[in-house]
Amino acid sequence: MRLKTLPLMCLFLLLTTQTNFAQSRTESEPTSEAEYGIDLARNYKGSEVAQLIQIVEQEAQAEIDRAFDEGYKQGLLASAPDAEYWRVKAKGYETEITRLKRDKWLLALGGFGAGFLFGGGFGFSIRLGN
Repeated sequence: MRLKTLPLMCLFLLLTTQTNFAQSRTESEPTSEAEYGIDLARNYKGSEVAQLIQIVEQEAQAEIDRAFDEGYKQGLLASAPDAEYWRVKAKGYETEITRLKRDKWLLALGGFGAGFLFGGGFGFSIRLGN
């Protein structure tokens, strides 16, 4: 029962940290055509428009990737103390389980050895008595 509880608690902790750090989307302010030197009265060639669109898409994708990486790092940093706590806790439980298993086997082998010696001694004493 205890072994199932720890992973469930870790999953619950992961779920709660995911929802706690979710933020609403922020919209950037639209840029004016003067910033890019666009003349609305002029007719542009299709190749120039396609080139501008490609540049905008590349820059947007780079910014999205950078923002995702930054958010991912912040999420990891925020959950690191909790993760470290549960890692240490799990390590302690593993050590305790290993110790209990070792103690169980030592008791079983000690009981077997004591029974073997007692039974052998009892049988030997009966044999000497005859």
